[in-house]
Amino acid sequence: MHKDFENFCRRFQGLTGRNEDGSVSFTKGIPMVKELISSDLWFRDFIKEALSERSWLKQQPPSLWPNELTLYRSPDRSFLVLAYILEPFSMDTIHDHGSWGIIASFINGTKEIKYRRHDDGTVAGYAELEETIAKVVKQGEVTCVLPLNGGIHQMGNTSEKISVTINVYGRAVRRGYLQFFHRERKTVKRVYSPRTCKEVLMVRTMGAMGSGEDILRGALVNSLPDYVKEEYETALTVSKRRAP
Repeated sequence: MHKDFENFCRRFQGLTGRNEDGSVSFTKGIPMVKELISSDLWFRDFIKEALSERSWLKQQPPSLWPNELTLYRSPDRSFLVLAYILEPFSMDTIHDHGSWGIIASFINGTKEIKYRRHDDGTVAGYAELEETIAKVVKQGEVTCVLPLNGGIHQMGNTSEKISVTINVYGRAVRRGYLQFFHRERKTVKRVYSPRTCKEVLMVRTMGAMGSGEDILRGALVNSLPDYVKEEYETALTVSKRRAP
């Protein structure tokens, strides 16, 4: 690990590891992130290691985003540092966040569109969004997101050059999934990590097939995260309706 990046992680741990109020870590962390991205030498080291030591890539955790690199995860899970490599003329899906985040345009600029949610979230699968801000985050600048509905946005690269962002996220207030939005259709859906997604898809399929109550109830005796239990319970309801 390059000394500049190691120093950043140690200093940032000093903010989050003292159990300070999240907004304090958030505010004090912004100038630290700006200082980190003032040089790219440490990032070159990461790329060099990844391309020369195949084990680095193999150790990358599964992610919703194929262009995501996990650079650091604090042992106490109080923060993590990610890099996103954005190909030319690419935009990601509108999504929310499970924690606050500081997002820095590191190599070239990026475009961000922020949204406000107008519905109350009580209707499953429905969401009504209003665009509030559309801006270019220039190289060396940062933007920020808050957890849940306070962090609904879309990032992208509108140039013909590769762009890279460095994203620092705080302690999660919601784990396990993000929400993806389709503004025109007024829809929202949960999106899980690749591993969890496989289980959830099988659970939903069992519900859709009907007559799967015994299998679903049997699996529920296992220790499962709350959001996965919800999928089983929903599938049970669907299965009962479809059973002959």
